[in-house]
Amino acid sequence: MELDTEALELFARKGLEAGRGAPQVGEANAVKVRRVMQITQDLAGRPFSELRILDLGCGEGVYAIEAGLRGASVLALDARTERMELGAACADRHALDSVTFRQEDVRGVDRDTHGEFDVVLCLGLLYHLDTPDVFRLLERIQELATRLVVIDTLIALRGEIDVSHRGRTYRGERRREHGDDDPADMRRSRVLRSLDNTFAFRFTRGSLVQALHDVGFSSVHEGLAPPEPGKAGDRITLAAVNGERVSIATYPWINGMSEDEIARRLGSPGEGQTASPSRSVQTSPQTRSQ
Repeated sequence: MELDTEALELFARKGLEAGRGAPQVGEANAVKVRRVMQITQDLAGRPFSELRILDLGCGEGVYAIEAGLRGASVLALDARTERMELGAACADRHALDSVTFRQEDVRGVDRDTHGEFDVVLCLGLLYHLDTPDVFRLLERIQELATRLVVIDTLIALRGEIDVSHRGRTYRGERRREHGDDDPADMRRSRVLRSLDNTFAFRFTRGSLVQALHDVGFSSVHEGLAPPEPGKAGDRITLAAVNGERVSIATYPWINGMSEDEIARRLGSPGEGQTASPSRSVQTSPQTRSQ
């Protein structure tokens, strides 16, 4: 199906609120959409026509519509409606009945209320959340996704602070999203920032991979191709697979051991265990809240 001129113009404007000097905005976003669709096709395990996909923080819904055009059933969520309404109108004009747009705060999504999905897309979202919400979202998308989660996010290139979650330490940096006294309506109007939290936490690459493994994903892969010319150096694409963890016959000592136990045996504490000399922040209790 070919999209109408109004739809193409909508997606050609994607992200331009950040300024024309921002990487991968406007038509340059094509390389990111191509990468996400290729990863989904290669790793989801089934054709698009058999997939149920959840698109978190969908904005105007370019990924939801692209997947819907390929036959997927898509639920696209966003707490803001300014851009989402344009995407919903596009889906209606093109009779994409398999794509549903719904206004919801992604922090409230869970398996009990939304069911399971073959693929969860978490694109341009994670770095807008602060602790402990960012950890809670990772836990919930692991429960929601029966096969694959695709994440595209900004990361911290240096670990300036440590945060603790369920007894493990993760490194990253805290970034300001809004002014301390900014009212709620002002915060909501800034469509390229967080919905309401004043600060957001960005993981280092290693800590994000560790966090994904800790919440239950069996393997995590970084997407490097198809290439994305102009991609910022502090932005990565990860594919987290929800599979069955393997047991090893050739080195049976490793089976059943925790990551901490493995690291101690190997004499290498790793990024997720040893606090850096920087300040440490306790972010959440040790028991999971549902």
